[in-house]
Amino acid sequence: MTQKALIVRTGPNGHEGLEELNIELERGWRVAQVAPMGGATGTGDAPCHAALVIIERSDPDEGPTLAVEALERTERETGTVVEEVMKNVGEVMEENGADSPDGPMP
Repeated sequence: MTQKALIVRTGPNGHEGLEELNIELERGWRVAQVAPMGGATGTGDAPCHAALVIIERSDPDEGPTLAVEALERTERETGTVVEEVMKNVGEVMEENGADSPDGPMP
């Protein structure tokens, strides 16, 4: 995974860094994290807002990401549980869980 950090500022005189961010998003990058930045004053008295934007993209040569690996592991574990349940399908179950120990509910 390749990442880049961009600073996007906005204020009374317009935006800085927003066009660059939009270009990268059009190229296939995605926003991974956004953090507001303090102390972003402009040249005048008008307030200015800024944010640190982390963008990322997958490299085609990389293997599966951690999220994909976790999903595959979960699918394998789920398959094991399903196989265990299906193995015991023919067995008689004690009680159905609908009745309380004191008898059926009114």
